[in-house]
Amino acid sequence: MSISLLLSVLVGLVFTWSLLSLATMNIQEWLASRQKWRSRMLQKTLAKLLTDKILLDQFYNHPLIRSLFTGKDNQDKPSYIPAGQFSQVIIDVLATTGTEASLLQHQLYQLDAEAQKLSGKKRKVASHRISLLLGMTRKALVSEGGEDAVSSIMDTAKYDLLSLQTKIPRLKEPIDKAFETVRTQKQEINDALLKLAYQEKPSANGTVNKIRAGIVAMSTTHPQLKQTLYAILHTASQTIWQSENELDLIRTNIEDWFNNSMTRLTGSYKRRVMASTFVISLLVAIFANIDTLHIADRIWHEPELRNLILNQTGSLLPQTDTLDSGSKVWLLIQQQVSAAGLPIGWMGGLASPSNGDALPVSSLGLNSRDCTLSPAREDQVFGLWFNQRCYRVINAPRFNDSAAWLIKCLGLLLTAAAASQGAPFWFDLLKKIVNVRLTGLNPSEAQKAFG
Repeated sequence: MSISLLLSVLVGLVFTWSLLSLATMNIQEWLASRQKWRSRMLQKTLAKLLTDKILLDQFYNHPLIRSLFTGKDNQDKPSYIPAGQFSQVIIDVLATTGTEASLLQHQLYQLDAEAQKLSGKKRKVASHRISLLLGMTRKALVSEGGEDAVSSIMDTAKYDLLSLQTKIPRLKEPIDKAFETVRTQKQEINDALLKLAYQEKPSANGTVNKIRAGIVAMSTTHPQLKQTLYAILHTASQTIWQSENELDLIRTNIEDWFNNSMTRLTGSYKRRVMASTFVISLLVAIFANIDTLHIADRIWHEPELRNLILNQTGSLLPQTDTLDSGSKVWLLIQQQVSAAGLPIGWMGGLASPSNGDALPVSSLGLNSRDCTLSPAREDQVFGLWFNQRCYRVINAPRFNDSAAWLIKCLGLLLTAAAASQGAPFWFDLLKKIVNVRLTGLNPSEAQKAFG
């Protein structure tokens, strides 16, 4: 058995898997971008971290996060958030938790759910007004104009909410309940802060005091998240040096909390990509009839096919370092498959006379009974009858050969498993195999390696 022959077969298989992997990679990236997998998975992870829709809304509407939005009119949420920006936004959110704007915002979300129960025009009007009020509370939360500016915004928001109560009487009871809940929660938070003032020495850093107050407020509004953030806060100041750098330590702890979650998210995303890549590879392999076992058999027995593939491999490798996604990739794949003459696909040409002219089956003396997917006689064509013509089925066993079909399925599964490893993996391996087959590096590469 010739080592050169084995390497030629291996080159042919890796060449095929490389092209399929490249196609699969582009389809997978298009699908991930179309479905916004990264940004959606990030949003779900942040929702679990923050435990609350309102806090998640505050987070995404913070100016630091809004600056990361993309797409038309900046409507697409980010797929990546730096840990430093996350910690800064969380600190800002904590500093405003328990304020009247934050509490009213929570009630507005619940009020919006009540508005959805209205009918017709009233539901549309109520949803629009509540959306505007949510915008006011967000503005109050990030306002840098001082207490007077915030008070002015909140007075306007409360007045507009009362006018909505007058315009849509059915919302009178929910709005009254919202105001009462805000008043009650504000009183509970003030009482908790009063106890904090007696129990704990204030920090020299004003921002740290606001963070402490925000965590205390969460015992009323978000008790589950409060436990996590309380642990982050109270592991920060244990020595004199730590006390002096308490805010930096809090920020570092929040970043570590975020990074640990992003590590788990990365693992989940990779598993999803691997699963989707295998499924896409399998579907492409089935659709294009890319059967590893059949291709290996054909390459082994057909010297001309081996030479074609080896020639195309030589022309493909110089282009692998400059490949990018898009129409150029698909054009390259089409050119390489066509030029290499890979034995793939289900359908061949029209059944034709020996001189190669493609003619209607009727001119061959055949009819629909002679062109069948289950030929029983030698004079019947294994093909598909369509529009008075017979299209030959190629690279596939007869339908009544169950053993051959089991082998065919195994070949398709092997193709999908190989292609799911990724184009970079196979291109790197292809270069190494070609170098081995050519007995070493070419002169330019040898000079780089040893010179």
